[in-house]
Amino acid sequence: MTVYNCQNYLRTSVESALSQVAEEEEFEVVVINDGSTDLTSEILDEFADPRLKVVHCERMGRSKALNFGVARCAAPYVAVLDADDVALPHRLRQQVAYLDAHADVALVGSRYRPYIDQDGKPMSEDVFPLRFAEIADELSQFRCPLFHSSVMFRKQRICDAGGYDESLTSNEDWDLYVRLALAARLPIANIDERLSLKRIHPKQFFWGRDGAQFSSSGQRSEMTVRRRIADLLEGR
Repeated sequence: MTVYNCQNYLRTSVESALSQVAEEEEFEVVVINDGSTDLTSEILDEFADPRLKVVHCERMGRSKALNFGVARCAAPYVAVLDADDVALPHRLRQQVAYLDAHADVALVGSRYRPYIDQDGKPMSEDVFPLRFAEIADELSQFRCPLFHSSVMFRKQRICDAGGYDESLTSNEDWDLYVRLALAARLPIANIDERLSLKRIHPKQFFWGRDGAQFSSSGQRSEMTVRRRIADLLEGR
């Protein structure tokens, strides 16, 4: 988990990560505080759970913070959760079991992206394809058929692929899926279960009122990913 100024929802998100029902009780929750200036540091320091590993940093930006966090994860599988989203209790258990049973799959997410509002009330949901061929086809059509806060991946595979592109200020997750599925042809998949909840609120990183989606750097990042997809398709 990376966090920048998310004091209103951070506690709920961290608690959901720590409340996982897993076959293996030995898991850690790594949180990178990316230079927050609100009460994020104080909230994180209030937790006494030994499974929580918090690193307070100077501001580095989301992509670099994600790579920084992945490098500090000890386990071979890494699950991603945004600091304003919620992991459902069975998430880790189901994804670990899936990756254990599918040795070729590099990354797995949830077929569903259920939305909640700022108060946690259910809204609508997106539905994504399950199989690699369908996911790759969606990516080829300039769509992103995975929910980042539901993703778990094999750490070594993602590190071998170069991790998240630190030159991007947004869409770094979409870019990662493109490089895995379309460039490296590494299988990725979605599980037919709801694993996490996506919170919609005015201050969220991408879709918020001042989110990356609407910034000039965010739009440049989107165009970079689109160009990469086009180049990959042209080179086939």
